[in-house]
Amino acid sequence: MSSIPYDPSLILGQIVDVERLENLRLLAEKQKPLDLAFEMMNNVIMTRYKMKMIQTEMENLGVESYKMRSFNRELDKVEDKIAASAIKYAQVALKVAKDVELVRNQMQQTKVEMSCESPIDFTRSDVTQFPLSFDSLKFDVQYVRNEENKQGSKSHAAQISSMSSDSSSNWFGSKSLAKSESEHNMTTSQTQNHDIEGTVVITAKATHKNADIISPFVIDPIIAVQSWNYMYPDDAIQTDPTNIMLAALDDYKTKPSEKTSMEIISGCSKGSSFTGFVHVLQQESSSSDETAESFAEGIKSAQETDAWVSATSGGYGQSKSFAKSAQKMMSSSALTSHCSLICRGIIPSIVSNSVTTTIQQMDLDPAKIMDQLATIQDASNSGVNSSIESQSEEGKRGAQFMSLNSEYMTNAVTSIAEVENDNNKVIDTGSLMTAFEDFVDKAMNGDCGIPINFFLKRLTKNDIARAYIRKFYPSGVTSGKAAIRGGLGQEPAEEEE
Repeated sequence: MSSIPYDPSLILGQIVDVERLENLRLLAEKQKPLDLAFEMMNNVIMTRYKMKMIQTEMENLGVESYKMRSFNRELDKVEDKIAASAIKYAQVALKVAKDVELVRNQMQQTKVEMSCESPIDFTRSDVTQFPLSFDSLKFDVQYVRNEENKQGSKSHAAQISSMSSDSSSNWFGSKSLAKSESEHNMTTSQTQNHDIEGTVVITAKATHKNADIISPFVIDPIIAVQSWNYMYPDDAIQTDPTNIMLAALDDYKTKPSEKTSMEIISGCSKGSSFTGFVHVLQQESSSSDETAESFAEGIKSAQETDAWVSATSGGYGQSKSFAKSAQKMMSSSALTSHCSLICRGIIPSIVSNSVTTTIQQMDLDPAKIMDQLATIQDASNSGVNSSIESQSEEGKRGAQFMSLNSEYMTNAVTSIAEVENDNNKVIDTGSLMTAFEDFVDKAMNGDCGIPINFFLKRLTKNDIARAYIRKFYPSGVTSGKAAIRGGLGQEPAEEEE
């Protein structure tokens, strides 16, 4: 569905170049195949929906399948017709776009225009609305919205402890050496992808019953003569009594439709159109990886000597531990919006909406990071801080290979914080729907629209001369002064009337 052709230089009450009206008619003719192809495609689609509903109703009524075979074959033909209509519509759209471009390239520009002053006396004329036409509305709306959210998480934790001991004895005494090691590893990975895509296309045309008519239509003879002489300098109107009388009676045998004239838009019926689309795409993704590792080692040595040599005993030990962690994260948010709106005859209210975009970040507080390192380090130190003897027994049973420190997993992972931005003002699908609702409301009021049918007032040389005579020579030429005053465009004095 195409927009209504429009030329802003065509103003009610102004002198019009008929060629511009012909250009609008030519544009409408070029757009006609597109409107017909679009209407044909929509009719076939509606037929398919109706037949599908009938098919469902027949199945619910228990109609045997063999009785519906002919119906189903016809439904298949309708679906084939939809495909053919869509292909034809696409082909026609390309051709019409090319033809319209050629016509527009041949037309004059319409942004800035100049013309002669209108001969209408606007102080004595009035624009009145008459219900000469009819209200109508035809529109088509297509709306699609897709939203996809993907999340994933992967974690791995390992705890390894080992214990070894060695002892020796002789007649001097005994000596023992014990070594304990504990290691913790943790890896976690998180991913998230959130995509929202929305598209809405709206086309609408409306006609309005109220037509604008200039009534009464009163012309200013002086301005009319000036505009005529500017437009037709080779056939100028002279305002002296003799020539003005000749101009009023000149060429009376020629048909009025064949005479040179000045065309003025004296009225019009109106319509309006709404053509717009919005495409919004919001993409948000984040991924984070985090690793933590801790290691602890303890050594204990003990020695005893027999009392008959020296009653001595002693021990020493050493330990070492370390912990480290690494975090990395990438979070991105992208928002794109493309809106195109062409309204003819009505300016709807266009309101932007707020769209929230979210990015994520790690909570990298230095104090918390040190707490995390202490947590994972304590998890390993717990394996060597207790007595080596008790740890040795546990090592023999292998229990440490099957246990996980839940506090370690809970406290060692860096929390993810969200940063939200609520200040994204964009034109989205909701904005276009709101604009269309306002378009319909204003179309129902009727005090709007652009011209779709023009009423022209043709002023010939004879018409202008007669109007001049009626105002400046109402009683003819009664004196020399009256002739001079009339030729100068001055109304007759009271004593001359």
